[in-house]
Amino acid sequence: MIRRAFVVYGLMLLGFGRRAWAQLGTASVRYAPLSRAVRIPLDSVSLPWQPVPFTAEAMAPATPTTARRRVLISGVLFRRSASDDSSTQDLSALCLTCPHEQCKVDLVTDPAQLVRIIDRPATHPLFECACHQSVFDALQDGARIEGETPRGLYRFRIAGVSDGMVEIPEIEEVALFEV
Repeated sequence: MIRRAFVVYGLMLLGFGRRAWAQLGTASVRYAPLSRAVRIPLDSVSLPWQPVPFTAEAMAPATPTTARRRVLISGVLFRRSASDDSSTQDLSALCLTCPHEQCKVDLVTDPAQLVRIIDRPATHPLFECACHQSVFDALQDGARIEGETPRGLYRFRIAGVSDGMVEIPEIEEVALFEV
């Protein structure tokens, strides 16, 4: 009986520790390489809040309980503000999988729907998880606003623009274990 309680409490502590670690912030974000960099034409993201969906592939490292495996990750690239400049400053690439229970999130741009989501006027689009109503800030790289999720959306790293193409070579390393 004592061993069973020890295991139960140990697992609970591990779960709480994982959640606390996720909430610490993004100061020490580590990125993992994609199997092949995603390249998207810069012209396709010339208008603000017009998402361009993509699928990225990566290899999740082996763990003591799982073998190395291929992971397909749904993502979206969008421009946060009107800009005619070719830099990546106004671009954001986010994973469309909610960190809470891996449901798909949607970018909500309709003002009437935005008011329903957060009960106040929104000045910019938000991502919403329909499973448990977690809400993420599209303007702040998918930062958590509210809901059951322990953290914001997983981010892709944008390497830059080359030959009119936006290059996305990496994703947050933790996403490979949870997506």
